[in-house]
Amino acid sequence: MGIFSSLFSKNTESNSQVRKWVAQEIEQVDTDNPDNYAIFVELIHTASQWGKYSNEQENDQFSQAAKQYLGDATIFEIVCYSYFCLENWLTENQPEFKGKITLPISKWIAEKFSLLFYLDEQPVSQLFAEILQQYQTIASGGQELADMHLAVEQRIVMTKGDKFGQKQLPKDSGSSALDSQYIKSSLVHYEDFYIPKIIAGLQDYCSKHTKQQVSQGQNKQQNQEEKDYLYGMALVGQEDWVRACKALTKVIDANPKHYGALVQRGLLYVTLHQPVDALQDFTVAIEVKPSEPAAHLHRGRCYHRNFRQKDQSLADYSAAIGLAPNDAAGYFGRGELYDDITLRDEKQALENNDQARYAHVSDEFLAAINDYSQVISLEPKHDLAYVNRALMYARKARANKNIDFAKKAIADFEQAISLNWEHGYLYKQQEEMQEIVEHEN
Repeated sequence: MGIFSSLFSKNTESNSQVRKWVAQEIEQVDTDNPDNYAIFVELIHTASQWGKYSNEQENDQFSQAAKQYLGDATIFEIVCYSYFCLENWLTENQPEFKGKITLPISKWIAEKFSLLFYLDEQPVSQLFAEILQQYQTIASGGQELADMHLAVEQRIVMTKGDKFGQKQLPKDSGSSALDSQYIKSSLVHYEDFYIPKIIAGLQDYCSKHTKQQVSQGQNKQQNQEEKDYLYGMALVGQEDWVRACKALTKVIDANPKHYGALVQRGLLYVTLHQPVDALQDFTVAIEVKPSEPAAHLHRGRCYHRNFRQKDQSLADYSAAIGLAPNDAAGYFGRGELYDDITLRDEKQALENNDQARYAHVSDEFLAAINDYSQVISLEPKHDLAYVNRALMYARKARANKNIDFAKKAIADFEQAISLNWEHGYLYKQQEEMQEIVEHEN
C-alpha cells in the first residue's frame, strides 16, 4: 500500500475522496437498467459501505476501531475483493459476458483511483493485478472462504488511518486484536449482505442482455422494415406517390402495426383520392397507438374534408388537441371545421334572404375564432391562421357593419400580408374593411 502512503495521514471517512465522487455519480447512472459503467459505479458504492453497519451490541472501542478503516485506501482493498467476486461469478455462471463486463470495469477502477489519488495509472493497475492474482491463487488452491477473508484482512489492516508511511504493524496486541475482530466481523457482514447485491446486479444485467440476444433475429426483421419504410419516405419526398404507397404497403404487410407506415400511407391515399382507404389506415393507426395525436389529426381532417362528417371530425380534432395541447395543428384543423360550419350557415342564410341569421354571431363562429387565436398564440408566424381569422371577422363586419370586427380584420390582414407576400390578394378586402370603419365613424 506504499503508493498511497505519501498522500494521506488519515484513512478516515471524512478524508475520503472516493465517497464524495461516488455519492454524486450514483445519482447519474440508471441502476435499474445498468450498463457496464453503472455496474462499475454500483461496485464502488457498495464497497464504500463496508465496515459501516451498525450493531448495538458492539462496544465503544469497536466503534472507534471502525473510524480508522473507512477511508480510500480501505475502499480500494474492498473494491479489489468485490471485483474478484464479480469476476469469479461471471467465470462460473456467465462466461460469455465476462470479457464484456470485466475488461472496462478493471480499467475504470485503475483510472478512477489513480485520478482521485493523483497517481500514475500504471502502479495502480499493477497493484490491482497483484491483489487479484493473490486471491485467484487462494481460490484455485481450494481453500476455504475463511482463508480468503484472512488474506483480505491482512491487506485491510495495513490501511489503518494512523499507520500510513510506517513499515510495521503496531506492537499493541490489544489494539491489533480489536482491529482484527472488527475487520473479520465486517468482512462476514459484507460477504452476507453486500456481495449478493453485486451478484444480483450482474444477474439482472446478464438476464436482460440475454433477452436482447434472443431478440436479435426480431431486430433484424425490424431493421429491414425500417429500411423499407425509409425507402417509402424517400419516394414520398420525390412525390412519387404510387411507388411510395407500394413501398409502405410492403412495410405494413410485414408489420401490420407499423404506426408510421399506416399514417403515411393514409396520407398518400388522401392524395391519391382514396379517402375510404385513408380512413381505414388512420383508424388502424389509432388502434395501434391511441395516445399518439397524428392519426387522430389526419382522420379528423379526412372526416372533415372528404366526408363532411362534423361529429366524427370534431371528436378526432379534439382528441388530437387533448394529446398534444401545445401543437397548433389540432387547433387549426378544428378552427377550419368550425369556420366551415359557420360559412355554410351564412351561405344558407343569404340564400333564404335571412339577414338576421346571416349577421348572427354563433357559438361555432366564436369557437373558430378561439381556435385560430390559440394557433397564433402557439405559432405567432402562422400566416394562414391570421388569414382565416381575418376573413371570418370581415364576413361579420359586412353583415353587421361592425367597426370592431372590421378593425380586427384589418389588423389580421396586415399581419398575414407581412408574414407572406403571397397573401397580397387580401389588400382589396382590407381596403373594404377600412371603408366600413370610415363610413360608420
